[in-house]
Amino acid sequence: MKSAGDPPSGASKPPPKLVLWWEALETWVQLAVSFPVFAVLTFLINLGPFNQPILRSVLYGVFEGGVLSGLMAVATATERGKRR
Repeated sequence: MKSAGDPPSGASKPPPKLVLWWEALETWVQLAVSFPVFAVLTFLINLGPFNQPILRSVLYGVFEGGVLSGLMAVATATERGKRR
């Protein structure tokens, strides 16, 4: 059931410019940008809240950063395909 605030079924809002810019990047560039961000983020999460030793946190950060970057690339390609 649609609420009063939903747009008509034929009309859809265009995505934000940042999303369009990200989708316009080649996949290898997306991976090169997202991997370091995800690796550092997961390193800090493993080190802080999960209280893992530093070496283990580094290894988990690299592994989990790669997995998250790959998932981001697949999701971006899927969304890009929907818009074309």
